[in-house]
Order: sequence, then structure tokens, then C-alpha cells
Amino acid sequence: MDAQGPDKPRPYVESAGAEFTTVVDEENLLGRLYGFKAIPNGFLIDEEGIVRYKRLGGFDIRRAETADALDRWLAEPRATLPEAEDETLGSEHERANAHFLAGMTLYRDGKVDQALAEWRKGVEIEPDNFIIRKQVWAVENPDKFYSGDVDYDWQKEQMSRGL
Repeated sequence: MDAQGPDKPRPYVESAGAEFTTVVDEENLLGRLYGFKAIPNGFLIDEEGIVRYKRLGGFDIRRAETADALDRWLAEPRATLPEAEDETLGSEHERANAHFLAGMTLYRDGKVDQALAEWRKGVEIEPDNFIIRKQVWAVENPDKFYSGDVDYDWQKEQMSRGL
């Protein structure tokens, strides 16, 4: 998910040597559809469109339980896999996403300051919505996101300062 489009994350996908299709959800459609507010997430969806596995937040193929679930699903796509607990999203999630979408429209129209103001309203409503928060951070501090490794220490510092 990146409001700035696919050109920003493309170097990371290329350097990872990904051999699968990667898409950038500029409008957070998946976040709204599946109810998440942070990434990375993992979904295994069978050919009939049934979600067989869902891991919200912290999806990492290097974790043994994640790799095991993927191996089992590849061997048997209808296998019963462990379910991660769903987040319970309240009405604030819908309100925060309304500000996200308003900000996206403004951002596309080149009204960056107004977009940032809308996104900040969304973060005020739902402080743990890292989809929205990351857009503010990435637009204002691209060096922390698009110049080599993502600076997670900087992100933690911002959180501790309430930004």
C-alpha cells in the first residue's frame, strides 16, 4: 500500500528478486475489504476465491509457522490452516478511512498539504492505523522509506513522540 504509486516500492521488489506478480494498492481497497490497518499481511486464497489463511500484521515467510502454513496450502489448497485472530474494527476505522480517501483525492490533484491534513485527521481518529500514518511519514520523510532500508527505528521514535 503506497499512496505515491508503484514507482516507490518497485526498487525493493526488484532487489528482492520477486518472481511473482506484485501490486500496489494505492487506495487501500484491500485494507478496507479485509479490515486491516497495518502491513505486511498474508492471505492464501484458493481458486474459488475462498480465503483459506489470513495473517494480519507481521506476515513473514521466514517464520516457521508461516512457511508451514504455506507449504501445507501448496500441497492441498483446501487444507484447514490456522487462523490468525481478526482485528475488531470499530466505527472509527470507517471514519479514518474516509479521511484517507479524501486525502488521496487531494494528493492526486497535487494538493499535498491538504492531503496531509486529511490523513492526519484519519490518524487522530485511529492512531494505530499505520496504513494512513505511513502515508504522512513517507510523503514528508521519503528518505526514511525510499533510500535503502526502511528506517524502523525512526518510525518507533515518531510513535514515542506521538507523531
